[in-house]
Amino acid sequence: MNAPLSKETIKAIKEAVALGLESLRADEPQSLSQWAAEHFKLAGESSHQKGGWVAWPFQIGVLDFMSDDRIKDLAVKKSKRVGYSKMITAFICYNIAHRRRKQALWQPTDDDRDSFVKSEIEPLLDPVNGVPAVLAARKRDSRVEETIKYKPFRDSVLHLLGGKAARAYRRITVAVAILDEWTAFDQTVGGTKEKNAGSPGSLAKGRLEGAAFPKFVGGSTPGIKGLCHVSRACEDADDEVDYLIECPHCREEHPLRWGGKEVRHGFKWERGKPETVRHVCPHCLESITQADYMPGGWPLVGAWVCRRSEKRYGADQVWRDGSGNPCQPPASLGVHIWAAYSPQRAWSDIVDEFEKALRALEEGDAGPMTTFTNETLGEAWELKGESTDEHVLQARAEDYPLEVVPKGGLVLTAGVDVQRTWWQINVWAWGRGLESWIVDRIIIQGNPASESDWAPVTEHLQRRYRQAWHGGSLGISAISIDSSDQTQAVYNYVRNHQHLLPNLRAIKGDTNDNRPILGPSNMKDVDHKGVKLKNGIKLWLVGVDNAKDLLLGQLALAGPGPGYLHFSKHLPREYFEQLTAEQRVLAKVQGKDAYKWVKRRQRNEDLDCRNYALHAAMAQGLHKYTDARWQQVEQLVQPPVDLFSLPAQEGQPASTLALAPDVDVVTSTPLPRKSGLRRNAGFGRSW
Repeated sequence: MNAPLSKETIKAIKEAVALGLESLRADEPQSLSQWAAEHFKLAGESSHQKGGWVAWPFQIGVLDFMSDDRIKDLAVKKSKRVGYSKMITAFICYNIAHRRRKQALWQPTDDDRDSFVKSEIEPLLDPVNGVPAVLAARKRDSRVEETIKYKPFRDSVLHLLGGKAARAYRRITVAVAILDEWTAFDQTVGGTKEKNAGSPGSLAKGRLEGAAFPKFVGGSTPGIKGLCHVSRACEDADDEVDYLIECPHCREEHPLRWGGKEVRHGFKWERGKPETVRHVCPHCLESITQADYMPGGWPLVGAWVCRRSEKRYGADQVWRDGSGNPCQPPASLGVHIWAAYSPQRAWSDIVDEFEKALRALEEGDAGPMTTFTNETLGEAWELKGESTDEHVLQARAEDYPLEVVPKGGLVLTAGVDVQRTWWQINVWAWGRGLESWIVDRIIIQGNPASESDWAPVTEHLQRRYRQAWHGGSLGISAISIDSSDQTQAVYNYVRNHQHLLPNLRAIKGDTNDNRPILGPSNMKDVDHKGVKLKNGIKLWLVGVDNAKDLLLGQLALAGPGPGYLHFSKHLPREYFEQLTAEQRVLAKVQGKDAYKWVKRRQRNEDLDCRNYALHAAMAQGLHKYTDARWQQVEQLVQPPVDLFSLPAQEGQPASTLALAPDVDVVTSTPLPRKSGLRRNAGFGRSW
C-alpha cells in the first residue's frame, strides 16, 4: 500500500504543474508600446529617472515597428538623446516575458557587450528593482549556467555577444536578431579564409533562418557616408519614415529639419545668439519655438510618414495608405529621428554646438562638425576624398558618335552588370597603351532569372561596330559579366553561351586591397534545370578597388595618349554621374587607417561596367602588348585607306594582311570559315 503524499510534496507538485502549464498560456496580444506602458520599468543605474516608463510620442511608433511581425527588417538611423537604448531594452524584455522568443543582441566588441549587460540588462534582473514580468520568466535551473553572454528564461533565451569575430555569429538559432551601435561594427567580419565571413548585418540575419516570424533590428548613430551600415540599410529599405508634426499656423504636416542657409525653412537664428532659434515651416514659412513644439513640457503628437509610398502610422497606431485606408507596412523599413525631437535636448544647445563646430571647421578641424552631423543631426558625415568631378568629364566630352569605333580604337571589350530587373552593358574600344573610347552604352530591361529575357543581351554582345575612318567593322573580343547579384542566372548564361560569345567570363568583384585587377579564378558548380553540374564554369575575381584606383589616375591625365579615356558628348548626364559615383577616402577600417572607396550616389553601374570591361581587356593581355604587337593589330583592323597601294613584303603578295577579314585580332590566328561564325566570333573586319 502506497504511503500518502506529504503536504510539502503535494504543494511542490502543484507548483510544478502550474509552472509547466504556464508555458501553454497565451497572453493577450499587445504591441510593444502597450506592453511597455504597463510592464517596463526604468533602472536608476542607466537612466536619469527611475520607475515606470512613459514613452514620448515619437517613440511609440518606433516601439511598435519593433514588435510588428510584418516588418521583417528595421533600421533606425538616430542621434543621441532620443531614448533608443531604452527602446531596445524594452524590446528585449517584451521578447522575454510577452512573446517568449529566442533572441540575440550583438554589440561591436566584447567590451561593448560587457558594458551593455552591466548597465542595461543586469538592472532588469535585480531581485528588488528589476522588471517583474522579466523576473517571473527568469529560469532558475542549476543545470543551466547563466553567463554574461547567455541568459536563459522560461521558454526563451537571450544571447549577448560581441560582433568582432565571425564565430560570434555561429551555432545559434533565434527569432530576433538585434545589432546595437551598428555603425561601429567592422565593414566585414571574418577574414577571407573564413567560410562565413561577411557583413555583420547579413551574418546576424543568417541566424534567423527557419524562424516563423524572423525579426532583424539594427540601429545606430550614423558614421562616414559610404561606410555606414545603418545609412546603407535605410537607403536599401522598401521605404523610409520621418516623424511629421502639424504646423499650428497652416495645419500642414512637416518634419523638423535642420535646413541650411540655402533654404528658407528649417532652423533659423541670429548669428551668435542661439537663444533666438526657431523652426520655420516649409509650407507657410511661419515659425515655432521649442516651447510651441512642447506645449506643457510634452512633445506634439505627430505621425510617422513614408517618404516614397505616403503610408503613415499615426496616433491611432494603425498603418494607413495615402487615402486613409488600413494597409500593410513595408516589409523593410528605415527610420530617421534626431535630437530636435527629444525633450532632453534644448534647441539653443543644438545651435550653440553647431556654431562652435563651424568655427572649428573654418580653422581646418572637421572633428566637431563630424560629431555634430552624426550624433545630433543623426546623419552620415560625407568625407571629402579623392574623386573626379562629373561636370569636368562631361565638359571635355568629344564630338564622336556612339556605336562607331573612333580611329585609334583597335580592340573592343564589354563589361556587363546584371541587376534584378535589368542589364547594363558598356562597350569600350582599346588602343595603344590602353588608351580607350566608350563606344556603346546599353540598358536592357528584363528578368535575369528568365532564360528568354537574355536574348537581347546576346544580340547586343554579338553586334559588330562600324569603324569610323574606313567603313569596316569590329566585333567584341572579350566580355566580363558580373555574377554578384544574379549568381546562378549568370553561371547558366556563361555556361550555355561560351561557344557563341568570344572570351565570355563570369566575374565577381573583390574589394580586398591586395587583389589585383586580373585576379585568380576557380571552378564553380552550376545548378542547371534542377541538376548540379560540378565545376560547370570558371569564376574570375576582379580587384575592383585597384581598378578604381587606376581609373582615378587615368581620369586625371591631361590629354590623349596611353591610359587616356575618351567620352562622347552624346552620352547622357547620368553616365558621368554614375562613372564618378564613388570617391576614395581615408577611414578607420578594422582599427587601422585605410583608403576605401565609398559611394557619393546610389547608382554606379557605369563605373562597374568600366571596371569589368577593363578586366576583359587585361584578361586578353592588352596591358602587356608591345608597340610591335599593337602595330600588328593596327595593320589588321585599321589599314591605310588605299588598301591596294601597300608595298608587297618579301614572299607575300601585296595587301594580303590588310585584306584578311577573318583573323582574330588578339591572337592573329585565322578563324575557321563556317557560316555565321564571323559574326558570332566577333573578330576581324567585314566589308
